[in-house]
Amino acid sequence: MASPSSSLAAAVGRVIKVAMVALIVPLILGLLQSFLTALEVETSSGRTYRELVTWGFMTYVGMHVLLYRPTGLFRISHRLFSSIAVLLFGGQVASVEAKGAGKGKRGKGEEGGGAETRTTGEGSTLVAFSPYVIPLYVILVSLAALLLRHRVDSKWVDDPAGFLLGFLMAFHWLMTADDLQQQRERWHVETYLLAIGLVFVLTLLIGGACLPWAVPGFSFVAALSDGLSRTQAIYAMLVNRLFL
Repeated sequence: MASPSSSLAAAVGRVIKVAMVALIVPLILGLLQSFLTALEVETSSGRTYRELVTWGFMTYVGMHVLLYRPTGLFRISHRLFSSIAVLLFGGQVASVEAKGAGKGKRGKGEEGGGAETRTTGEGSTLVAFSPYVIPLYVILVSLAALLLRHRVDSKWVDDPAGFLLGFLMAFHWLMTADDLQQQRERWHVETYLLAIGLVFVLTLLIGGACLPWAVPGFSFVAALSDGLSRTQAIYAMLVNRLFL
């Protein structure tokens, strides 16, 4: 039987996590609004990057829900970045194997479903969690767009890059949510929501820092500053509504 002190500590921990989730949600909204506004940059075809990113995002969401979940691609990114994280931070990621993904059609080689990261006894939490917060494919597409602009006309790069950025960010977020869903059996709801919120914020910041490579005219510093201002405004509005 758990002692009263341990029960109290667990309850306090859960309250802190709930409070952190409540603080993260306005930050997510503020950053997302500011980044989308900063993507109102026209491509050489006359479209805006915001439009292309939105279409790419919606396309992947539809595919993920109705047709197919590319768990193999997700596992590859995990293995690759886990290996890099091991070299940088130490520890060891034992494997990233397929295990019960949930709904949706799959390829023949992916019948096991979603990705699961298992760490060894000497594994590092930082190493195990790092693949979730680094949108590897978004970074690679941004870098590829930067390099291609030096070799081909921008009109052949802008639209595909914008679409792929939205598509791959949706891929990263939804596949991560599916993967972390497997931890729900041993996590409280607020722990799961906190993990998802932290992943969302960190991937948005890391991916946003790489967007200037793919989107000429996009300023990460200006978008971040605007996002923090929007977040502050949301906090102020909530405080006024709830307490004043």
